[in-house]
Amino acid sequence: MANGGVGRYATPMTEAWEEDGDPWIVKSVERAWENGWFVIDRYKVVHPGGADGEYSVVRPRRLAVGVLPIEADGSVHMVGQWRFPLGRYSWEMPEGGAEPGEPALDCAKRELEEEAGVRARAWHKVLELDISNSLTDETAVVFIATDLEPGTHQPEAVEVFKHKRAPFLDVLARVANGQIRDAMTVAAVLRAHHMAVTGRLPEALSRAMLGEP
Repeated sequence: MANGGVGRYATPMTEAWEEDGDPWIVKSVERAWENGWFVIDRYKVVHPGGADGEYSVVRPRRLAVGVLPIEADGSVHMVGQWRFPLGRYSWEMPEGGAEPGEPALDCAKRELEEEAGVRARAWHKVLELDISNSLTDETAVVFIATDLEPGTHQPEAVEVFKHKRAPFLDVLARVANGQIRDAMTVAAVLRAHHMAVTGRLPEALSRAMLGEP
């Protein structure tokens, strides 16, 4: 991401931004909790302002991966599920977690077929994200998938999804008005819109996404 984007979709930046060094002093660290999904490390630290304190960091074991699948007619595949931590329903793009050492693209391909029942012949890595960076070191990789074909819908036994194919502008509007709130999905939809209006997607696909004749 240092060049302002990923791959051939990068946008050159005009100048470097200055960065400070690490102002934290770590005195000790202990593993406070762990299970199959994440660990929590508790640090004894000296804060940047000089005061002693503690800082706990949640460290997920898996890389977060998401894929925004866009059909040639500009429609987008979305999946809906009840999110237990939030206590509400959430419409999102297909997402999952890459196992340690698993390439993000392999995970994205698996989740796309399992959750949306489609495969893609064209893949574009478009974003890398830090998720809730005051609490966790969780990172995410986001792809846009195009040139889609039918696959096999096989959600995991613990997953109950609804699957919907919606016009891109409908999805964009739901992001803008807060009906779609999932952070990775919001970032992916806004990135896809930016790519469509700035010529970083095929012209025919961009026009279809934006509802242009």
